[in-house]
Amino acid sequence: MHKLFLVEDEALIRSGLKHLIEEVIGGYRVVGEAENGRLALEALKSVKPDVLITDIRMNEMNGLEMIRRIRDRYPDMYILILSGFADFEYAKQAIKYGISDYLLKPVDRTELAQALGEFKRKHGASNDLPGCSEEGETELRGRQLIRKVKELVAQRLDQEISLQYMAEQVHLNHQYLSVLFKSETGQNFTDYVSQCRMNRAKQLLKETNLKIYEVAKLSGYLSSKHFMAVFKDYTGSTPSQFREQPEGESHGRGASG
Repeated sequence: MHKLFLVEDEALIRSGLKHLIEEVIGGYRVVGEAENGRLALEALKSVKPDVLITDIRMNEMNGLEMIRRIRDRYPDMYILILSGFADFEYAKQAIKYGISDYLLKPVDRTELAQALGEFKRKHGASNDLPGCSEEGETELRGRQLIRKVKELVAQRLDQEISLQYMAEQVHLNHQYLSVLFKSETGQNFTDYVSQCRMNRAKQLLKETNLKIYEVAKLSGYLSSKHFMAVFKDYTGSTPSQFREQPEGESHGRGASG
């Protein structure tokens, strides 16, 4: 369970974010809240969160000034900004301070879930995707390249993933990468991506209360109808049925991960 701190001047928004983060997205506990940057800095002396989410425009001390001071004391803290102002200057300034993401209000649940999921992936959370973990280190170039491809797949599961794109990222001919991937993993590249997408979906269905279309989006499916058809073919049950199944009763081609 990761620790999270909220900095937001509107109590109603803080309450809504706390519920969304703890009850819907899951995997986080809100360990502190503050209504401005000054109070947040005081609280951070005794509370050491893994993630800090902050607004920008607040009384006494705004979010950007607070982040500047936080970076002096806690250079590695994972910081997300939520702002109602789509102002490039704010974003540009915030990026200088090494924030991890800049999200606009009203908060999009899937965008926030994606940003918090990125923290988990970067910091070795225990919910790494089944089927996407790396096996042993080796100095052989082929395995190093496939390891890199797998990392890129895990990072882009909510986006389009093509063999051509992956080949460009590792500077290989796409046909050669296809053969290398099958040789190293025993799977076709497209089958591997599908497996990872399904594992992401199964994880989100079991560990969050996100709606089916939100799970579909985070798993890389623009059409929830297409996602539901693929999911049923893969697991033998609909997403809703899968969510209701007790642990250990999941079947289908991807059940063993």
